[in-house]
Amino acid sequence: MPRRTWLDHKVDTLLEELAASSMHLDRQHAGELITDRVRSVAAHMRVTEPTARKYLDDETVKDIARRMLFEFAGEQPGAGLLEAPRTVPLPLVLVGVIVAALAEAMQVRAANEPSDRLGDVVATYGQALSGFGQITADAASRQAGDPAEVMFPPALLRRAARYISNAADLAASGGKLPDGVPEEARDELAAALRRDADGLAAVTTTA
Repeated sequence: MPRRTWLDHKVDTLLEELAASSMHLDRQHAGELITDRVRSVAAHMRVTEPTARKYLDDETVKDIARRMLFEFAGEQPGAGLLEAPRTVPLPLVLVGVIVAALAEAMQVRAANEPSDRLGDVVATYGQALSGFGQITADAASRQAGDPAEVMFPPALLRRAARYISNAADLAASGGKLPDGVPEEARDELAAALRRDADGLAAVTTTA
């Protein structure tokens, strides 16, 4: 088993703080965020990066996570999204596209996480997929109006868009691909995920 590094421990701290508010980030993005902070501290203080790491203790990393939660306020961290107001209409065909994109994104994310974190990946994406499924099933009996559209809470859509966008970044930046996806399909997969994420984000911009 590879020896765990300083960065591994700090990534764990960041992800655990986010997870406490039901927010999740993949390890690659978390690592890049902490590495960028180390470089910023090193440049500002005119010290080496190993020295700069001494200034990023666990409490500092947790503070980074708390600021991220503030930035993600539109996703309502910690809220019960199934009970949130459903104000954004999505055509059923787009619901299907997003569910498929989330499933693809989950596979990309899982391919890039250590085995002991796969449960977190499944839980994160599974909750989003479950939310889409429950709201869609509920729409037929509770929602008046056009049956070809389903009303969703904006926060759930924003969260799904970020999950898909992060997977697009992983695929585009050379991350591991899911089993069965050939290397020559990398660009196409990344582009499809990016298109779905951008389209979903655009729908929630005015919500």
